[in-house]
Amino acid sequence: MKAKRLVFPGKMRVEIEEFELADDPGSGKVVVENLYGLVSPGTELAMFTETHVGFSVSDFPYARFPFHPGYAAVGRVIKIGRDIQGLQEGTVILTRGHHASHAVISAERIGLRIPADITVKHIPFVVLAQIALTAVRLSNMRLGHTVAVFGQGLIGNLAAQLMRCAGARKVIGIDPVQERLAISKQCGVDVQVNPTEQALRAHVDALTDGDGCQIVVEATGNPQVAPQALQIAAQMGKVVLLGSPRGSAEIQLYFDLHRTGVSLIGAHASRLADVVQYGDPEPSELMLEFIGDGRLRIAPLLTHVLPASEAERAYNGLLAEKDTYLGVLLDLRDWD
Repeated sequence: MKAKRLVFPGKMRVEIEEFELADDPGSGKVVVENLYGLVSPGTELAMFTETHVGFSVSDFPYARFPFHPGYAAVGRVIKIGRDIQGLQEGTVILTRGHHASHAVISAERIGLRIPADITVKHIPFVVLAQIALTAVRLSNMRLGHTVAVFGQGLIGNLAAQLMRCAGARKVIGIDPVQERLAISKQCGVDVQVNPTEQALRAHVDALTDGDGCQIVVEATGNPQVAPQALQIAAQMGKVVLLGSPRGSAEIQLYFDLHRTGVSLIGAHASRLADVVQYGDPEPSELMLEFIGDGRLRIAPLLTHVLPASEAERAYNGLLAEKDTYLGVLLDLRDWD
């Protein structure tokens, strides 16, 4: 069968290409019709703009053109292969696939069944919420900690919400875009700070009686933000690099780390598996539950639903119109 998908053939270019998909999925596989894909404002934009640090590393295979974007999608099973039990056609599943009209996936990857009462458009946010969960787990967040999160884009907002779920005494959302701070407030984040309008360190000192924050999350990916994050951390605090850094930064090792005892923690999403403890629920199932019951507020984050044919508008909007574009879904059934 003919299917369609997005491809980045080069920097700042997105196209639609056709590809062949097997009519018969074969043993242990299913054919999925994708419904919506959530644009990742971190990885996808880094690839779209060719700013991903992997482009400069010759043996780093991920950052290369052509590139097929997308890793957070929801779809519906339309064909079931042989040797699969307990799965019905029409079942809605989290596919984690590229931005494509259809996909063939192994049944073993369908571990997450979707409750009937959850909003379908909210399901792809499970993947980004799982990434944000990395900051909670790796920071060893404890009840009563004060937390600051640099960046109130999707990942930063979700991280801030999860820190509140984990028992933070106060969560401070930091962002230079006022509209994102307004959404942060709608999502229940306690305090919003615009660092272009307020003296950040003085404001944090006032909020923490001069102690600083026990946990500071850097969720922008801007390497120049990391030194600022270190400066508002408390003695023996933790600074978590959740956003993948797009370059390098200079830090004062003596004043910002050695003398303060602050820990700098890399929190790539792949590290989540390293801190699993006995009895921990599967992260995707947990995030689906939190979204379904409203502990994670998704509606304020979803700003646009665009047809897949307008993908270029989605990427350019996320790059240049941060005051209006935040959470962008692509309708993967609409390619015309």
